[in-house]
Amino acid sequence: MDTVLERIAEEFSHLESVCAVALSGSMTSQIHDELSDYDIYVYADMEVGTDERKALLERLSPEFLLSGMSFFEPGDEMMLEGNVYDIMYRDSSFPHREIERVWIAHQPSLGYSTCFLHNLRTHRILFDRTGALGKEIGRLDSTYPDELAESIISFNCEMMTGQFSSNWIHQVENAVRRGDLISINHRTAALMASYFDILFAANRVLHPGEKKIAGYVHLLCHSVPEHFDEDIAAIYTSLDGNGLMGNLSRAIDRLYGIL
Repeated sequence: MDTVLERIAEEFSHLESVCAVALSGSMTSQIHDELSDYDIYVYADMEVGTDERKALLERLSPEFLLSGMSFFEPGDEMMLEGNVYDIMYRDSSFPHREIERVWIAHQPSLGYSTCFLHNLRTHRILFDRTGALGKEIGRLDSTYPDELAESIISFNCEMMTGQFSSNWIHQVENAVRRGDLISINHRTAALMASYFDILFAANRVLHPGEKKIAGYVHLLCHSVPEHFDEDIAAIYTSLDGNGLMGNLSRAIDRLYGIL
């Protein structure tokens, strides 16, 4: 596998605009399985053109999909030696901007506040033309800022159960009253995104993303709400609305109990 990754990095290194290439995502996480794919991040000073990408991927594999749309980040997909590689293209300034915005300026989000930082921190650098990517990622080796944790917790608590009538718990309650199953699912997902953002921030660990998230809670968090697994199971087995509000309230109360 290292040989394949070296081939990919070498091909991209020949493009003058490319500054760095890194492996991240599922395969560099602490919990991965046979369904985990390979996320390759290509950092460039300017956009890597479609023709350049097509020519490069053709040299690597006859099986590739050149994406004409950016669903999340600009990217392509390639099959090589039985494995799927998602190749995503980022501006070379992205790591600096994201670290400054979150790690330094302590700006929270509604759920997933530090996911990009976790993604960067778990990068396995395959090519780094000037060493700039490694230097930026090294900034994340400092202690998790208390100000960032407090900002994430305050921001998400306010939206989850705060005074405004538009808070998540009230929106779920309205959806249950209407019997609107689609809205119940959507609003519960938003509420739980804030729940986990708070939990990881309270433990001063970077948010690893939504995949296998309960496993990461046990792996990374020193302080976990009582009956965590039972509460999560109860919530996601009551998305028909029957008993959901009580299950959410108990889980939230136990989360607040560790703050």
